[in-house]
Amino acid sequence: MTRRAFRAELDAPRPTAAWVMATVAASTLWLTRQLEPLALLAQAAALAISFTYRRQPCAWQRNPWVLNLGMFVVSGVTIATTLRGASSTVALAHFAVLAQGLQLLDARPRRSEFLLVALALFQVLLAANLTDSIFFVPLLGAFVVSTTWTLIVHTLRAEALEAGVAHALPGVLTAGLLRTAFLASGASFLLGFLLFVMLPRLQGSVVQGGGPGAPAAGFSDRVELGELGRIRRDATVALRVETLEGEPPPPEAAYWRGLAFDRFDGRGWSVTPARRWNVPGTAEVGLTLEPGAGQANLVQRIVREPVASGVIFAPGEPRALQGTLRRLERDANAGFYAPTQGHERVRYTVRSHAPSWSDAELARDEARPPHADGVRFLQLPPFPATVAQLAARLVAGKGSDAERARAIEAWLRRTGRYTDDPPARSAARSPVEAFLFEEMAGHCEYFATAMVVLARSVGLPARLVNGFAGGRENAIGGFVELTRSDAHAWVEIHFADAGWVRYDPTPPDRRLRAAVPAPLLERIRQLGSAVELWWFQRVVGFDRSDQLHAMKSAWLAWRRVRRPDVATPGDMFEPGEGLRSAGAQLPRLVAGLTGALALAAGLVWWTRRRHPAARPAAYGEALRILARRGLVRAPSATASAFARRVRPELPDAAAHAFDALTAAHLAVRFGGHRAPASGELLAQLRRGLRGIRASRAGKSDV
Repeated sequence: MTRRAFRAELDAPRPTAAWVMATVAASTLWLTRQLEPLALLAQAAALAISFTYRRQPCAWQRNPWVLNLGMFVVSGVTIATTLRGASSTVALAHFAVLAQGLQLLDARPRRSEFLLVALALFQVLLAANLTDSIFFVPLLGAFVVSTTWTLIVHTLRAEALEAGVAHALPGVLTAGLLRTAFLASGASFLLGFLLFVMLPRLQGSVVQGGGPGAPAAGFSDRVELGELGRIRRDATVALRVETLEGEPPPPEAAYWRGLAFDRFDGRGWSVTPARRWNVPGTAEVGLTLEPGAGQANLVQRIVREPVASGVIFAPGEPRALQGTLRRLERDANAGFYAPTQGHERVRYTVRSHAPSWSDAELARDEARPPHADGVRFLQLPPFPATVAQLAARLVAGKGSDAERARAIEAWLRRTGRYTDDPPARSAARSPVEAFLFEEMAGHCEYFATAMVVLARSVGLPARLVNGFAGGRENAIGGFVELTRSDAHAWVEIHFADAGWVRYDPTPPDRRLRAAVPAPLLERIRQLGSAVELWWFQRVVGFDRSDQLHAMKSAWLAWRRVRRPDVATPGDMFEPGEGLRSAGAQLPRLVAGLTGALALAAGLVWWTRRRHPAARPAAYGEALRILARRGLVRAPSATASAFARRVRPELPDAAAHAFDALTAAHLAVRFGGHRAPASGELLAQLRRGLRGIRASRAGKSDV
């Protein structure tokens, strides 16, 4: 007979910690904002009703038909959530919260709190996949403590009932026991931290991101004129940028390039050809994007919020990249995409070359298409002759292509007026014509498009580029924060020697946010943003690439100590180097884990030696002997009550032997004593029972 078979069914209120545990587990899912309001209301009602009537439950709370009907409703809601298009994780979250509420309402006697604890743990695991909020950590700590205390109280109640000393339970639940529960929870956190650092991360998250709202649109290989202006009305954070190496440019010269567009049809921009190519290699250990290109002089770590098309933003000309990107694609104009992670927050470190060309240097260069098929950077849709005439008038008398480009840029900056409201559509004219010959007012897309049209009209190969520019420094976190309102469009013109050179025809006075001292509320917001970034980078985003890099750094440090005269390998962007160094450390890691497991096994063995099994084997044998003669201990009967029940039906010698065996059993289970030698008592019990006729078989103690 197993120990669980001895466990009595408790017909008593759950401990208050059980409702604390259930509420904390539910709060982790509430934090995700993925639950329907009706599901939240139903769970809150179940928590309130079950806690209010915990000592005197209603009759329906013990009716199996009502509870089974409730389970049928829970299953129906889960199926309906799935059919409405929710992910399987979100559907399971609805099932978990509703099933937990139903379990709390169930007031029937129970042997354990396993189901309630399992449902609470299931909610926490689901929440871990549905949120990356820093508030999840304190909720997790409260969950561990409340769960530990719930299990302790339930176990002690069951043990006290079995021992027949239920009245002594309040004296056992002391502050010292609560401190022990806190210590056990702390040890669990420590073990979890060690496993978090050592074990590989699993890509289990279904919803990742830093806030409400749909991922930013307007960044795709086809953009209608005016889309970027709509994004600029949104103050949601889009990028957080830390400069790791090099000198970051001032806000007026800070640009993070997204996509470059070469084809304009009069109303929208596109990338041609539309095909994309996979970038070979894995970003987790580092990708080289421009083999053999010039030296990089700027290294930045970027956290990008969800973007509908998965565009990857980078400063200057990206040379190498490493981060949490599963697959990287590249288009014909050197735009990069993480196509499977458009709805996720991603983190990556990019090494870039940020060129700075003076007008004097460019004056000695010539604007020329980049390659044989570069004619697409000169093509224009049909425009009236007034457009070409305007372009020719602007560049008249300029001796170099650089001067011509600068003249067009300066005229647009001087003449145009920036506004986030696009010019009114005209049936007679295209948007660019209306912008150039009517109000000359619009947002950055109109200025950039106008410059590309004018530049191509005079033979300068140009393209439109979108991305982010400017931003505001977060003084607390030491990074630049860019919101969707910092989305921007500018122009690149190609020179034979300098390559693509950036021009920005948009008047900067309205585009850039003023650098004013941050008020108190803004500083509080900056503190929250800095904490959120730290949490994402150090905890949520700590994945295989970080582990490989950390292991490589440790290996390089150990190698420098052992052999300081030998040069160490390069940085993390050397493809495969992190993987090779991690492989070199794998035997040591396996040896360390093996040693830790051996130590844990030794501690368990030593503990079992000092504290033997909770129930002497002799008592179990005694119960089997009595059961063969029809004296069966019912699950709800305590050991003491069963001994009193069978004493009148046993011969004196057998009764004395069974009493002694029962006392030894209770002393071991509840007194911490060692199991005594009981062979003689078992023999005495057998001899005393020889007079009981076999005809009593089948009789049970109920």
